[in-house]
Amino acid sequence: MDLAEIGRYVLVVVNVVFTACGFGIAGAGIFLLIKAEELEADVELLEDLPIKTVSYVLVVVGFLLAITSIIGVIGAYKKNRIMLTIYLFVIFALVLIQLCIGIYGYQYDSAETINTLVEDKWFEEGEDARQKRIDYQDFFDCCGWNNIYDSRAAGLDTPCPRTDPETCKQATLDWLTQYLTPVAIAAIVFACLEFCALFAVLGMLCSAKDVEDEEDWLI
Repeated sequence: MDLAEIGRYVLVVVNVVFTACGFGIAGAGIFLLIKAEELEADVELLEDLPIKTVSYVLVVVGFLLAITSIIGVIGAYKKNRIMLTIYLFVIFALVLIQLCIGIYGYQYDSAETINTLVEDKWFEEGEDARQKRIDYQDFFDCCGWNNIYDSRAAGLDTPCPRTDPETCKQATLDWLTQYLTPVAIAAIVFACLEFCALFAVLGMLCSAKDVEDEEDWLI
């Protein structure tokens, strides 16, 4: 068994794993979408947080990754250049999308970004703004924004009957760290792994041109 043949079977195994990973990414996207729906329903002050968009993209990318990996498995097993070429271009596109969505999602797990989205709206006055703060505090079980007392100031008058709570800024960051950040990191890691598969396919296609039995490869 020559090196090209070994590479072909390795690629089959890798893409079987990628198929499972694709469904895993899609499942993570669905889970994140459920959490985003809960957040959107109860926390109006975070309406500009694009978790639903990230979730939808993850679901689509996950299923595309699974389908494309199946094509890669079949193409590698049957030595079909057309299927492997399609696989190559689609995987390259998915790598870019996953990297972008991973980086895009990861940047929201920072105090500076959350401040930009929420802080100005948090300190608005009026009954409607007060109710939004109450809903926010109830969802995250927190009090205040920069400190636990700032929402009780004159003009804001937002009650918070909790014992030893954390600030809502920190509670929001904790929520993002628990639900959004792991998914974003997974997207980046899988994108890096897919680069390995990309180079493996390129190696197979290049080595296929040099094999003695050209008819063994399907056009």
